[in-house]
Amino acid sequence: MAADLIPKSRTFSKRLVIACVVLAWVALFYSIYSAQASVAVAGFSFIATIAAGYMGVGHMDLRQLLTALKQGADYGAVPEPPPIEMRDA
Repeated sequence: MAADLIPKSRTFSKRLVIACVVLAWVALFYSIYSAQASVAVAGFSFIATIAAGYMGVGHMDLRQLLTALKQGADYGAVPEPPPIEMRDA
């Protein structure tokens, strides 16, 4: 099962994050240069949000990989969802 896993390079998302962060830094420096403090604060928030989102997705990918590689009786199996109960209103 471990041999079947295809490693994700996430090249597109890396480039997208880099482009967004570079543009955000440019906007941030321009807002500091033109004395617009509220735009500068928003720029820092945007950069932190983009970086946190990218790292959060990477963390979830790593957790999923480690769960799939865990040895056991249900090796690589997806847990069965709970049954849906239909009730009349």
